[in-house]
Amino acid sequence: MPVMNGLEATERIRKHESENAMRPALIVALTGLTAEEDHERASESGVDLFLEKPVRLKDLAKLLADRKAGDAAKSSTKV
Repeated sequence: MPVMNGLEATERIRKHESENAMRPALIVALTGLTAEEDHERASESGVDLFLEKPVRLKDLAKLLADRKAGDAAKSSTKV
C-alpha cells in the first residue's frame, strides 16, 4: 500500500472503532509472510485471521460463511 502497510491500517481501524464505540470489523490478513513474528505482529495490531498465500478461494469463502453464521447465531441468542 502506498501510504501505510496493512498492520498500520489495522491499528488505525481498531483505534477508530474504539474511539467511536463501534463494533469491531473482521480483519483478515492475506499475506506471503510466514514467520512466527509476522503472525504475532498481526495479532498485536488487531488482525482477526492471518492467512498465508496462496489462499484457496473455496477455503476463504467457507471461512467467511462460517464467521457470518456464527455472528448471526450470536445476534439471535437471547440473554
